Amino acid sequence: MPLIEIATVRLRPEFSSELPPSFTETWSRALRLAGAAAGIPFQLYQNDRDSDLYYLFGGWATGADHIAFLSTSSAVELAQAIGQYMTVDIVRHIDGDVRDLIGRQQTGDKLGRLKVGVYKVPNTMLDEWKHKWQLVHEGSDGVGGWDMSASVQTQHKAFREMGEAINSVSAFGGNDPGGITSWVWVTLAGAGNEGDQGGMSKNLMEDVETDFFEMEHVLG
Repeated sequence: MPLIEIATVRLRPEFSSELPPSFTETWSRALRLAGAAAGIPFQLYQNDRDSDLYYLFGGWATGADHIAFLSTSSAVELAQAIGQYMTVDIVRHIDGDVRDLIGRQQTGDKLGRLKVGVYKVPNTMLDEWKHKWQLVHEGSDGVGGWDMSASVQTQHKAFREMGEAINSVSAFGGNDPGGITSWVWVTLAGAGNEGDQGGMSKNLMEDVETDFFEMEHVLG
């Protein structure tokens, strides 16, 4: 099963006003190492409204590839790049293939500005939600699926060890409350005309909480 990875990271206060010259070099190398291991580009994005908020964005062909990476020196270097400048809010692993989004672009691997929608769906309507979403979005330019963070990250101690390495254990293991599963969808910003409901009917959205953000490409 391919996985999309979105790690939300925040600049440490001492770097909020100005990034050190080493930031670009350190992060560029870490992104190259992660991308080489995954066979899928990893990139750094910045929130369009909060300049202290960044996102590590990429993907893995299989969960096994990701687990294998976590035991390598490249993973240590990525953890150091994060921990040197940032704290981690949350690491999401989503059931989806980011290569489907990359493959549609005419600008190489760089995706530019992206919009991410998080839909918190009651567990009583998961099958209905997925079925109707796929009908509405068949052939669309977006990628995504269920947030698998809890099941993926709690099964393997390597994720906890990564959390310990960056002093952010709580960022792993998922953060959905009981009875809720998040559906995460990534599109090019400005693509489509579905609005924040994602083209879903109003009655289906009544019990679904939503959160949206846009992010600009920085490195990778």
